[in-house]
Amino acid sequence: MSKAIFNQTIDLVSQTYTEDELGQQIPDQTIYRTVYAAKKSVPQNEFFLCGQTGIKPESVFIVRTGEYSGETKLRFPANGNGTIYSIYRVYDTVNECTELYAEVRAGG
Repeated sequence: MSKAIFNQTIDLVSQTYTEDELGQQIPDQTIYRTVYAAKKSVPQNEFFLCGQTGIKPESVFIVRTGEYSGETKLRFPANGNGTIYSIYRVYDTVNECTELYAEVRAGG
């Protein structure tokens, strides 16, 4: 893999929950954590394989491994008007970077 240029910002999105009187998890607060990332296109073979399973890959975002904490969503660009992506696959590379494979799902 060529050297990534971290010239974009994304928000890694996480959710906190509270428990109601029935013990159900209720979404409480959405947390947006801004990190630098490199954006690249989805490889053709990934696009083909995902199409067979109903996933519609949109982009791959590369972040530093130490900055990723298992979030399942991200927002790009990192501002209130950015698009929410679902992270459907995560790949740790050998150079301390993590690739986040993302799709846009209906309803966020």
